Amino acid sequence: MRTMLVRVLLAAALLLLLVIAMSWSVGVSVAEPASRGGPQNRLASEASPYLRQHARNPVDWHPWGEEAFAKARAEGKPIFLSVGYATCHWCHVMARESFMDEEIAALLNKHVVSIKVDRERHPEVDQTYMLATELITQSGGWPNSLFLTPDLKPFYAATYIPPADFNDLIVRLAEVWTTERAALEADAERVAAVISRVLGARIAAKSIALAAMAKARDDVLADLDSFNGGLGVAPKFPREPVLLHLLDRAAREGPGKALEAAILTLDHVLAGGINDQLAGGFHRYAVDNAWVIPHFEKMLYNQALMTQALVRAYQVTGAPGYAVGARRTLEFVLAEMTAPDGGFYSALDAESEGREGAYYVWTPEEMRAVLGPDTDLAIKAFGVTKHGNLDGRTVLHRPLPDADLAAAAGLDRAALEAKLNDIVSKLSKARSQRPRPARDEKILSGWNGAMIAAFAEAGRVLEEPRYIAAAATAARFVLAKMGGEADGLKRSFFEGHADLEATQVDHVQMALGLIALFDATGERAWLDQAIRLSRAMIAGFLDEPAGDFFMASSGAGFVRAKQRDDSELASGNAAALELFARLARRDTAPEWRHHADRLAAIQAVLAVASPVANAHALTALTLLVEGEMGPLQFAGKGAVRIGVTRDGGAVLVRLAIAPGWHVNADKPLEDFLIPTRLGLAGGAPAEVAYPKPITRKLSFNGSDMTLYEGDVELRLTPAGATGGAMELKLELQTCSDQICLDPETLTLAVGPVDGGVGR
Repeated sequence: MRTMLVRVLLAAALLLLLVIAMSWSVGVSVAEPASRGGPQNRLASEASPYLRQHARNPVDWHPWGEEAFAKARAEGKPIFLSVGYATCHWCHVMARESFMDEEIAALLNKHVVSIKVDRERHPEVDQTYMLATELITQSGGWPNSLFLTPDLKPFYAATYIPPADFNDLIVRLAEVWTTERAALEADAERVAAVISRVLGARIAAKSIALAAMAKARDDVLADLDSFNGGLGVAPKFPREPVLLHLLDRAAREGPGKALEAAILTLDHVLAGGINDQLAGGFHRYAVDNAWVIPHFEKMLYNQALMTQALVRAYQVTGAPGYAVGARRTLEFVLAEMTAPDGGFYSALDAESEGREGAYYVWTPEEMRAVLGPDTDLAIKAFGVTKHGNLDGRTVLHRPLPDADLAAAAGLDRAALEAKLNDIVSKLSKARSQRPRPARDEKILSGWNGAMIAAFAEAGRVLEEPRYIAAAATAARFVLAKMGGEADGLKRSFFEGHADLEATQVDHVQMALGLIALFDATGERAWLDQAIRLSRAMIAGFLDEPAGDFFMASSGAGFVRAKQRDDSELASGNAAALELFARLARRDTAPEWRHHADRLAAIQAVLAVASPVANAHALTALTLLVEGEMGPLQFAGKGAVRIGVTRDGGAVLVRLAIAPGWHVNADKPLEDFLIPTRLGLAGGAPAEVAYPKPITRKLSFNGSDMTLYEGDVELRLTPAGATGGAMELKLELQTCSDQICLDPETLTLAVGPVDGGVGR
């Protein structure tokens, strides 16, 4: 039988075993420390909590690096590559079952060079070899388990492997490596060639028709779960880049399918067990269609992006429940994922007490011991049953809307809210006495950038100075400890030390976080730091002939990859397009628009070809073409900052004009000058009160001119009802003493007072 056929059949069998094992074992694995007992191996000194979990394995592990590669080449052995992360449940299972097993360890040590990789510290390695696994097995996940040639090209891949099968697999692959090495190497060459084409090839920039872009936006909703929200079937991920794209469409287009899909998803996620109903914060994904049973780890990036989605849903709808959801998430991050010096930790584990989710689940009896007479209300509110929904216990969720729950309990909404707050407080206090899930305390610059952006945006929109302060503290930490100008931005900080060169994604996410801080504070220093990181990104990662960006400054194994699809965060190149579009509105340098235009031509190709995987590219392209939305905007390449607030039935538009710049008044004295004009979109009637202008002569015009300088305020009062969402159009031209910039028309979105949407 051909070797390839044997491997394909073996891979299929192992995949079937994996499906069966996971269907039996969700949440009930026996969790012991993977490194209990035994002497330490070389992973003990690594700056990775995940690698240290394996420091007492009998496996002769190596970290990713030249020492391991050279050993494989010198000894002519294949490499066993195991990729995972510190809070991964199935990584823990495989560690306990296989990597602590003396017989399996002996086989690995005899036949291969074993390398352990923390995917969160080496995302470029993770991306390359996850694609290999997806190509070979048609699926993927962690732990990611591959066998490579000594030159790092993959010839076999799987995810979790049960110990008996893993034992047999090592023996069989060692035999095939000895007898048919050339065939394996040829297979590896073919897989590597495909990976190189997918991750490293240049995409020809094309002009994409507007109709094709519109179809791509509609195609995002093709796989919508119209009952539970989200895309597709279980396992269900929030897919925050898609959510944020839908909310951006809703802000621009008003009520419609995009808003309905976003609200449907957010309402079910907020009510589900994927949302920690006691402490706040979101688990990574749900294993059921209804978002009730989560995979229990909590990742920093989910908190960041879900906060942004909730804040933007609040802006679009005015529904206070989304603001409450955002606040609960941020308070959770402050309480449980924030280091003493202000940086944000990476994750909380899925396991405690040897079981996945043990910290989070309840029985009626446990609730009764804590709540006494309030137990019946709590059981109804949180869907707790005698038989439970996870191995005889219940993941708390909210099966009833508050209105239905209040009616069933005979309470008004205010009384119900007070009761539930008291119940949550008591249950949280009792739960805090349980053994807690482990925390991964490494600090990643890119993930921190996303969290900084979320805190800054929420603080600005929700008018909460504490959140802006938290964003600023974290930003100062990253810039001081991980982002020195001398040696560049670092990716990871752990136990007092920063290491690893930051990726392109790290640079772009930190820069976007700093821009959000600039928007929230108006402090130019944050924008200057964003510009510094953006230029460092261009210098270190730009593929100049193509116009897009590599993920890392060097290759991961055999390919220097580009991140083109959204992952836990927006794809690095789509995020770079957003970054350049925002910088072009805030800074005078022409380079930002130049890079944005080059990237846009590539991102449009990807977005049209695969809109769900490139949802953030769609959002960034819209931002570049249509401009920013919302109550904070910039004109004159950052010379004019525009903020919008409600004042009773009126809307105040405040212009903060930088020194040395002005805009023309609403009634300029020369016909050729562009007046400042404010009105409702569509020409709806409104009364506008303009400020009194100043009159002066400028160097390029000897005649008197009427101008606005410094801080000025325009007041618009609609003729009709004012409680709903509004779109304002502001026309202005920004000038200095020497030049006038192009006239601009900005769309200023004002959310409803209370949209009444959501639970």
